[in-house]
Amino acid sequence: MSASITLAGESQIALKQSQSKPLIITRFVFANVPGLIPDVPVDRAVGKPPAAQIVHVYDVPKENAGFVNPNQVVYSAQLGSDVGDWDFNWVGLEDADGVLFAVSYVPLQQKRKNIPPLQVGNNVTRNFLVAFDGAQALTGVTIDASTWQHDFTVRLAGIDERERQSNRSLYGRACFFADSLAFEKTANGFQLRPGTAYIEGIRVALAEALPITGVIPVGRINLDVCLERQLNDRVATWKVVYGEQADYTDSAGARHYCVPVAHFLSSVGFSDMRQPEPVTGPLIQHFAARDGDYANLRARGTTKEDIQLGNLPNAKSDDPETNSSEILATTAALNKVQKLVGDSMTGMVAGFALSSAPTGWLKCNGANVSRTTFATLFARLGTSFGAGDGSTTFGLPDLRGLFPRAWDDGRGIDPGRALGSYQEMLLASHAHSASAATAGDHAHLASTDAQGAHIHTAWTDAQGNHDHGFRYVDNGAGISIGASTAGGSAVTLELPYGQNADNRPYRTDYQGNHAHNVGIGWAEAHVHNVGVNVGGAHTHGIVVTPSGGNETRPKNMALLFCIKY
Repeated sequence: MSASITLAGESQIALKQSQSKPLIITRFVFANVPGLIPDVPVDRAVGKPPAAQIVHVYDVPKENAGFVNPNQVVYSAQLGSDVGDWDFNWVGLEDADGVLFAVSYVPLQQKRKNIPPLQVGNNVTRNFLVAFDGAQALTGVTIDASTWQHDFTVRLAGIDERERQSNRSLYGRACFFADSLAFEKTANGFQLRPGTAYIEGIRVALAEALPITGVIPVGRINLDVCLERQLNDRVATWKVVYGEQADYTDSAGARHYCVPVAHFLSSVGFSDMRQPEPVTGPLIQHFAARDGDYANLRARGTTKEDIQLGNLPNAKSDDPETNSSEILATTAALNKVQKLVGDSMTGMVAGFALSSAPTGWLKCNGANVSRTTFATLFARLGTSFGAGDGSTTFGLPDLRGLFPRAWDDGRGIDPGRALGSYQEMLLASHAHSASAATAGDHAHLASTDAQGAHIHTAWTDAQGNHDHGFRYVDNGAGISIGASTAGGSAVTLELPYGQNADNRPYRTDYQGNHAHNVGIGWAEAHVHNVGVNVGGAHTHGIVVTPSGGNETRPKNMALLFCIKY
């Protein structure tokens, strides 16, 4: 809110002082100015709003003017429940001369008339304090302001704020009792469970489960809580909003506090982001029945004998590195160990015989997750496996269907690889035996080329003069009937060939085994070309016997790979 004396008001002060005349403030003017921002300084040169924006004029009774000190006077407008209905965000003071003396910008306020039983009206009291040198003397106000009605609007708002701050100190930024306001999936959609929570000191109570309709976007699911003015009261109101939402102040000046209750990822489902406390009844009973220890709580008076631990020493230590048998590990030490172990495992990838990621782990499925929710993991991985949307999310490794391989890290077996890089499958160079298929029995025709007509001369060798004796053969007995003499004439028989006079066969005498040599003349050097006819178009197929399937793999087992966050 802002308030100031106008330039016309300053001139009126100077004029009345110079004339030694009193400055009489006579009326409040209420207006509803569209688009007015209550936090900006008042424009001291601007006059009254147009008549269409003025919603009410209040004449100030004399008894509603009082002085706080000689330089400060206050004027009060008391509007009962018989006035309304209208809203206002601009308040002005006019003097008896009709001069706009002072102006105040306020968040949009409601003034409602009491109309039983349809509407409960409200009372509004507005005080306007003006301060300048000699204010009491110039205005002639003689009533002490402490004796009459004060504006309790500011006072009540202060009470509400003090109560909120007190609750904030007790419950912290956000405290959910047990499973109150937990976001969960139902058979028909989603809902918030009933219960009680304190958000920045504002009590939020839900009597029954609240169904959540519409599409749930990926990211944070928040409660937006504020103390909102309704008629003459301020009540806690809230709604469900999505995304990275910071606290803010609305146009009516109400402060909104936004806290996450869940985080939604389409690949892994919902994760609870509340800070629940196991409170199921009155706090005094809860604390009285609380079992266990609190961080930073001083040791109570119970002794080791009270709980039958007389054989154990009383010593304790917060040193997580000690192994002394004389020291008992405290909760603080165990928590440190747990944190050290958890932090050292952040970024670790492991295989699980589960279908969903266990607590503290995320599936290695290449999903984009919140950089804020999983800040520790993001600090380790960065954008090595994907930059997400470039500002609020980052990528997880995707190991689905893959075999992990140890990083070469300079050894040279798998050189040139970046940590976390993907590698396609590859077969090492090797050979397969092969055989050609039988083409079946077949022939290839051949021929010599023609050399033209030519002869080869031939002769027998000379055996010299000799004769062959002639004889008859008597029934094969070999009786000779005639013989030639050497160099004599041959015997001539006029008998049919192959027969004698007695119709018996005849033959020459026997000369013994001898031969007549035959010679063939030289045909000079020449060649006989041989032609081989083609066997027709045909192939000899080679068959390589196949083996294996559609990928190369060893014997294996399918597991769900997850990464620790």
